[in-house]
Amino acid sequence: MHVVVVTPLIRGTVLESLSYFSSVAYPIGSFIEVPIRGKKQRAIVTEVREVSSAKTALKAATFSLRKLPVQENVAAVSAHLQATAHELAALYPASIGAILFALLPPDFRNGSQQYSSIPPVSHQEEAVPQILTARSDERIIAYEGHIRSTFAHGGSVLLVVPNATAATQVASRISQGISDRIITLTPSQTKKQRSAAYDALRDESSTKLIITTPSYAFVERADLQSVIVEQAASSHFISRERPYLDYRTALTTLARLAGRSILFGDTVHRTEEEALRRDEMYLTYGEEQKRLVFSAPLTVIQQSDRPKPEQPFELFSSELIKTVTRTLESKERVFFYAARRGLAPVIACIDCGNIFRCPDSGTPYSLLRTFEDGEEKRWFVSSASGRKVRAADVCEQCGSWRLRERGIGIQQVEDEWHALFPEHSVTVLDSTNAKTASAAQKIAKQFFAQPSGLLIGTQLALPFLAMGDIALSAIISLDAARNIPTWRADEGLFRLLLNLREHSTSEVIVQTRVEPDPLITYATRGALERFYDDEIALREMLSYPPFADFVLLTWSGSHASVKQTEEQIKEVLRHEVVQYYHSPNNTAEKRTRHALIRQPGGAVQGGAFPGEAHTLVACA
Repeated sequence: MHVVVVTPLIRGTVLESLSYFSSVAYPIGSFIEVPIRGKKQRAIVTEVREVSSAKTALKAATFSLRKLPVQENVAAVSAHLQATAHELAALYPASIGAILFALLPPDFRNGSQQYSSIPPVSHQEEAVPQILTARSDERIIAYEGHIRSTFAHGGSVLLVVPNATAATQVASRISQGISDRIITLTPSQTKKQRSAAYDALRDESSTKLIITTPSYAFVERADLQSVIVEQAASSHFISRERPYLDYRTALTTLARLAGRSILFGDTVHRTEEEALRRDEMYLTYGEEQKRLVFSAPLTVIQQSDRPKPEQPFELFSSELIKTVTRTLESKERVFFYAARRGLAPVIACIDCGNIFRCPDSGTPYSLLRTFEDGEEKRWFVSSASGRKVRAADVCEQCGSWRLRERGIGIQQVEDEWHALFPEHSVTVLDSTNAKTASAAQKIAKQFFAQPSGLLIGTQLALPFLAMGDIALSAIISLDAARNIPTWRADEGLFRLLLNLREHSTSEVIVQTRVEPDPLITYATRGALERFYDDEIALREMLSYPPFADFVLLTWSGSHASVKQTEEQIKEVLRHEVVQYYHSPNNTAEKRTRHALIRQPGGAVQGGAFPGEAHTLVACA
């Protein structure tokens, strides 16, 4: 008889381990089903020992162990993936089971696909991450050479992209001559398509190129020698659920343990990677890029008109209108970038200055327009709490009807362009119009099926710009685009500008009402090195990543319990510099507080974790 210790594969579980009696000594890392609270749950075996060696502990235990039913067709997760989960458990406040749950593809977690056990093969590739900075067409050429070189040495390649749209685009561009060796795994595939992909993955008669999204990136093959992470700066590589894993960190850890090479490719990398490359902790793939050249120039239009309370400013400058109409008359496509959805991000009363706010989160309401049975309806929507109520007609503070929309939303851009040019064909792509990835794909395909037209989109539209030719791109309000509450705002704006230049054939126009700063100058010149010089110096001065790590503590409960917990935390962290603040989603019944700790050191100076904040959660 044996004592089998398992880690449950349950989303967000706090159960580190459970123990059962078993007549079979299952291998470490085996997938089995265990009874938990009257239900069968999948789990992974983490320890097995003889009952005789655990007699003392069993006698002292205050609970009795249940007997584990005999399992059939047991497969074991690879030793390298187990070791990766153990290392990540030291970086993230999560159990090994929760980390494995985040890493394993959904089809393995739910048992619809059998995990294929492979021997722990350690390759002898250079496992230090390499950085490839180039335009997307140049990166594809570099990837093709790298893939063929790996194939020639008898190895397979894993190419990880941020989303299913990127997977389709990369597969079509890189498939020439190797289409029979490409395996694609994405969430947008049907169950039948993924089943065929898994069958191809188990076929070891030839080396493969495996193109996946992050949620399917941890499939294993014995001959897997190299990993490529395309568009490596994308936010899609950070999971949206606990434990908020950075899949780039997990892929780097797994590559090091398995002796695989790993290559990060993008037009503009995260500043952390550039700092690590300059510190020679990361390597440069190919030649170092100090400046990128694009065919589309960047033109800045500084608008000087001043709005009045009774008369809003003109959204489109005369220069932009002339350029857009000329482009559309030439039967070419135009893209407008709008930073926010809805009609306006803020609604204010011009008599008393009141700003309409969500009572749950305290954040300003956005004004959103919908159509139901042909009737227009307007709503106040909070992106923080999700609250949605009918828009008010008068001010709740003073009763005034003089309410004004502040800021620029995508629906306002559409309305004003329609008012100027009702004959133009306009397509809108944002989260209001496309609530699913397939819906967004459908809208983009319909737009690019037309010979010409105007596409107005938010960040959601950017991945689809590679589906066809865009002659002219324009950022309607640079001030709104850079007004994003994150310490990555400048980096994100710089990446946006260069990506628009890359995907436009004629010109990129930027409208602004402030004096252009050095960031705009660097984007105009494609001056990567100068941008990174300034950004790295600023982050070092402010102790931002990669020169420090952020640790985020979160606790929630009633008002009294949250206050009591905070007093205890302040006592424990009395020697640390801590920033305490409320969650925007607080309600009268439940409060949530955060404490942000900045740990000096970081990745460049020897820290373990390059970049995003750790998150610890407690319920008071």
